[in-house]
Amino acid sequence: MSETITDLKGAVRAFLRAHAQPVPAKTATSGKVHLEVWHVGPRRRALGVELGHQGLVNFWVTPLNIPQGMPSSVEVVRKTPKGKEWIDANDDGANSNLSSYDDFRTRPITRLGVTRIEDARAILDHLNR
Repeated sequence: MSETITDLKGAVRAFLRAHAQPVPAKTATSGKVHLEVWHVGPRRRALGVELGHQGLVNFWVTPLNIPQGMPSSVEVVRKTPKGKEWIDANDDGANSNLSSYDDFRTRPITRLGVTRIEDARAILDHLNR
């Protein structure tokens, strides 16, 4: 069976429902359309999730929560804080909605772009340890 992006998003959702707690949005009008933040596992590690992209799922984590030895199939982009936002080496930004969450505000963050269930599961298992 070949997996689709729909399968990947379904697997991520199932994992989050089983092993994570959603972090409430900071504003009442937020529909969490472009970003959801979760606390994963018993140690409540923060995870930002973007499920709205066509071909991948973006995970946002702090540097301490990046699994070692990420496969080349995961796009790893490190971002540094610049005011209320983040930038990378190419001056590309990050989802500025992350700055509303204490777990991410003013900290370096990393985007893990995932296209395979296997890679998503490795990242999620790492956060759930």
